[in-house]
Amino acid sequence: MSNTGQKGITYLSGQGVYKITVGWRGKVVTRYAKGAHPRDLPKAIRVRNGIERILSKPRTDEVVRSSGFAQGKAWRRPTRKVKKQRRRPG
Repeated sequence: MSNTGQKGITYLSGQGVYKITVGWRGKVVTRYAKGAHPRDLPKAIRVRNGIERILSKPRTDEVVRSSGFAQGKAWRRPTRKVKKQRRRPG
């Protein structure tokens, strides 16, 4: 959960670093940026935006799902199994 008000950026006060996490198409990339809060928050935002450009993720503050991928594997909707009807003798 973010404590900075920015998506994917959390300030770890004990270590004095920003933890930047970006997930897209089954990949999760985590980077750390050293700095004081809130003075160096723009630096952490630049790092996050750069990671999103590398991953070709659309830049938005909304939650965007990468369709067709989960844990790096393509998926298809399971087909519906049809039960065979038994004929009763007689």
